[in-house]
Amino acid sequence: MFRFIDTIKLSDGNYKLVDYHNKRINNTISHFFGMDAKINLNMFLPKPDECKTGTYKCRLTYSNHIENIEIAPYTKRTIKKLKIIDLDTANFSTEYRSLDYAFKYEDRACINSFLTGIDDISDILIIKNGLLTDTSFSNIILFDGEKWITPDTYLLNGVKRRYLLEHNKIIERKVSVNDLRCFQKISLINAMLDPKDIEIDICNIY
Repeated sequence: MFRFIDTIKLSDGNYKLVDYHNKRINNTISHFFGMDAKINLNMFLPKPDECKTGTYKCRLTYSNHIENIEIAPYTKRTIKKLKIIDLDTANFSTEYRSLDYAFKYEDRACINSFLTGIDDISDILIIKNGLLTDTSFSNIILFDGEKWITPDTYLLNGVKRRYLLEHNKIIERKVSVNDLRCFQKISLINAMLDPKDIEIDICNIY
């Protein structure tokens, strides 16, 4: 049976973007299990009585139902460099070149395999068909000096990405690896990370 994960930000006693997470979980269950999923996360999420101050990571594991919920203090990673992983090269088999992460699977073995040899202050930037996608754990946005752009060739359409697009905070368009020189910096975004929480100069993508 397929298993999936979802991560919700709990900040100063408040769960963030719950409606977006709720929609993703129900869509995933409906897609894989043929169920008219009507999970209401507000009925499952623990009361944050002991998490009134600070930032916490709420991790849900689920299949066709919520199986487990864990809450732990969150510490932002320090990422200063990105290594390009180009799936189009001969180094990767067809299995890797056709990498599909449209759903937030619990099994991340394929993506994690790309992290071999990566140091603690680096992550990867995955290129597929010559186009930018995501890092190993986040969507990306790029700053061209005036506006923030997110590639339309993401691997996973994350909740923070959806939120920013729907609120006109970022713009979606196709971005090739050759377009990187047109940008000044890149920022990593996910359920736990807002724009500018982790910023990397384009010159530090190698």
